[in-house]
Amino acid sequence: MKIDYIKNQIKVAGMVIACTSLCSCNSEIEDGTTDIDSWPLPRIEVTYPTEFEHPGVVFTVEDIERFRKIATQQIQPQYAGYELLSADKLSQSTYIMNGPYDEIYAGEDASHPNIMNQFGNDFAAACQNAIMFAATQQKGYADKSMEIIRGYSASLKKPVYSARQAGLDHVLMVGNLCIKLVYAVELMRYLDGSGMTNEDFQGACDMFKRCFIPVLDDFFSIIEPKNKAVGNFGVSAINCYMAMAIVLDDMEMYKKAIDIYLYGYENGSIRYYIDGETGQCQESGRDQGHAMMSVAVTANLCQMAYTFYQCNPTTPQLDFFAADNNAMMKMGEYTALFNLRDGADQKNANGAWLLTKQQMPFNPYKYCIDCACSDKNHGTTHTSVADDTGRGSLRPGWEIYYNHYAKIKKVSSGYKYAKQAADKMRPEAGADGSSRYGTNSGAFDQLGWGTLMLYRE
Repeated sequence: MKIDYIKNQIKVAGMVIACTSLCSCNSEIEDGTTDIDSWPLPRIEVTYPTEFEHPGVVFTVEDIERFRKIATQQIQPQYAGYELLSADKLSQSTYIMNGPYDEIYAGEDASHPNIMNQFGNDFAAACQNAIMFAATQQKGYADKSMEIIRGYSASLKKPVYSARQAGLDHVLMVGNLCIKLVYAVELMRYLDGSGMTNEDFQGACDMFKRCFIPVLDDFFSIIEPKNKAVGNFGVSAINCYMAMAIVLDDMEMYKKAIDIYLYGYENGSIRYYIDGETGQCQESGRDQGHAMMSVAVTANLCQMAYTFYQCNPTTPQLDFFAADNNAMMKMGEYTALFNLRDGADQKNANGAWLLTKQQMPFNPYKYCIDCACSDKNHGTTHTSVADDTGRGSLRPGWEIYYNHYAKIKKVSSGYKYAKQAADKMRPEAGADGSSRYGTNSGAFDQLGWGTLMLYRE
């Protein structure tokens, strides 16, 4: 029976990696006690080095060398991913910047037109041109990336904000869109011949400090349960916060990101976001677009932490892929299983679902910390089965997940369905809807280009 198989897969996923795992806390937060510092979680002390390795974030020296080898030797299947990247409209040295804007915000009103796609395109173009420069060493790509970095560093003067009366969508703007600019700055800083000067780098860092970091610090400081956002906000925020910490060489910021993800009173922390028993995440009962976004963004966060862990293997707590008894592995397998059909091609709807939603293991639980909300748009519904809205429309992000467990950790099981998802998506394109399968990630919610970036032999 498939239902028995997936239950066994979930159990196996918790044991297959011979890595130190992080134990989970069974304590409940008492009513009215929302201060992270007073939350009785078991603490795991991590000995941090005194400096970061650069380039870091999601690009290492080895990655850059690999990009160049793929581009020149046309190594497949990675080269097919490179071809998608090089053909994308945002990867062109001739790209015409929409901005730079002197302010960026979420939402719109009578005096604030919606410019999310415009500045989102600019930031993605800065990143993609930086990757193209890394792969080809053609100066035009570097010039375009630097044009965007310099333009926004000079123009943005105040923190990203929401144009609406309420809401936290501006946090997502920083976590999902602005992070592309962070990626670009880190890569251009350490690529020979990029043209980035010390003044350019300092200008970009100052922009992060005045426009992006305050937004995330304010978000992390929210302790009133009813004011918290559903977990994808938190995961995206932690991901961007950690990336900026690395760029800025700020170990205290980095430690804060680690603390929030592993121990924090935050819907995006691992213990709130992922159900360690079933593998479902907070978004599984909401819709599958957000559920697959959860796998992709969390995998990006895990990959960034793992890059740091590889340089410092005496700190196993930084292996987020193995954290909390391999919760990430379970979430990926659960989400892939629910979104796959038996014998179907991604381009059509032939084939039956591998499991119906009634067959999926599912633990009903609140989708908001200590919150009795009922607004489905905020993912706070109390459902009894996984939600099939958007089911089957795979999104980029599976290459990170599959290649880590199968090719890097070389474990033998626990990713059967994630492999199928990765195989269907390969070569994986960007996360902006440009995939050959017509996927729509919901506006740049992660980097994408996984086949080029992370596929391993």
